Amino acid sequence: MLQANRISQITVLSEPALAAIPDIVHGFSTRRAEHNEFTVGPLGSENPAVPMNRARFLDAVGMTGWPLLKLKQTHSGIVRDFRDTLAASQAVEGDAAITALRGAALGVQTADCVPILIANRQARVVAAVHAGWRGLAARIVENAVNEIAGAYGVSPENLTAVIGPHNAVCCYEVGEEVVAAIGEPDAVVRKAEWAKAHLNQGLAGKKQLLKAGVPEAQIFVSNLCTQCRGDLFYSYRREGKRAGRMLAVIGILP
Repeated sequence: MLQANRISQITVLSEPALAAIPDIVHGFSTRRAEHNEFTVGPLGSENPAVPMNRARFLDAVGMTGWPLLKLKQTHSGIVRDFRDTLAASQAVEGDAAITALRGAALGVQTADCVPILIANRQARVVAAVHAGWRGLAARIVENAVNEIAGAYGVSPENLTAVIGPHNAVCCYEVGEEVVAAIGEPDAVVRKAEWAKAHLNQGLAGKKQLLKAGVPEAQIFVSNLCTQCRGDLFYSYRREGKRAGRMLAVIGILP
């Protein structure tokens, strides 16, 4: 279960299972700081507070001065393997990032989609994944685990994965085209009082982790809903284009 900590007036969420791995640093941002509008995105925003807030958040989680390797998120199945820090200045298109670099932060921004942070238990490699329904349909989570195994020889059985706050099944209404694209009947819930089907994004992501070989006991799924919890999170479904963004980050200590 994610734990909330107040650090330098910023509310940060962390998962004890990841925090227990030596040399792994991580955190999930919220909208809470001095006021309830602590936004760290979207990337390229004209809001002058965004770069300052990103720096403050990295400082709060223990990544002071680390380069943040950026993705230009497009709801794809593309995984990027960062072997240098060039993406700190120029975002690279993709929806998952992996790295074995030390002292560099991987980050994904969300406002209803699913942020997933992954690390192996020897802190050799980490990953950050952005998974909306299109990314889930493109098997972005499974792709990320397969890339870790293929590029670094790390067994999926040695990975710990945390599925962070997202638009949960209670609120995430979807059309039949989404149901068909996801292809996970267990992740779709229908109730008489609901006009449409609801998608359990967290379960869909977990299913991909399991299929890729990550043990169930090493997968942790947050039950916090971004649409329900306007006190903690931004939600594109709730706020539309004016919604800010949260940031999930992970890295390996130098």
